[in-house]
Amino acid sequence: MRRTRDIVGLPVLDLRTGNQIGWVQDVVFDSRGEEVRGILLESTHLFQQARGIPREAITAFGKDALTVSDGTVQEIVGTTWSQKVGNHVYTQSGDGQGTIQDVFLDDRGQRVVGFEISDGLWTDLVRGRGAVWQQHVMVDGENVLIVDDQASPWSDYTKGGLPS
Repeated sequence: MRRTRDIVGLPVLDLRTGNQIGWVQDVVFDSRGEEVRGILLESTHLFQQARGIPREAITAFGKDALTVSDGTVQEIVGTTWSQKVGNHVYTQSGDGQGTIQDVFLDDRGQRVVGFEISDGLWTDLVRGRGAVWQQHVMVDGENVLIVDDQASPWSDYTKGGLPS
């Protein structure tokens, strides 16, 4: 499992040319919030349109760098990681569960497997942050995540945070 937060800021390396073509500025998800569409590259110009690499061209999400088979940049459309962070999480019954602090991806960086949830600084310090897994997501809206009533971000927590 990979945290999206750990991918943002990594250098992007083109395997054809051996050049670094930029840094990951953001990760883009499909409209349902289930799959990775691609990455946005850090822009060097203030008024430059966002450039990105589609997921199909990404070879690997490494620990220290992201590698691509084709460094051709294009427009990537979808919801970004930075748009998801801070969204409120509610159960279908309307109980608040906290806010999204990160998005968990599978090891290959293709699918969303869950969300890291915070219920505030005090809860983070006492119980750690929680997690809501993708199978409990009912609606991944523009600014709200609605999960089924069985989802409890802290049901699988260990003292001091999420299990490794």
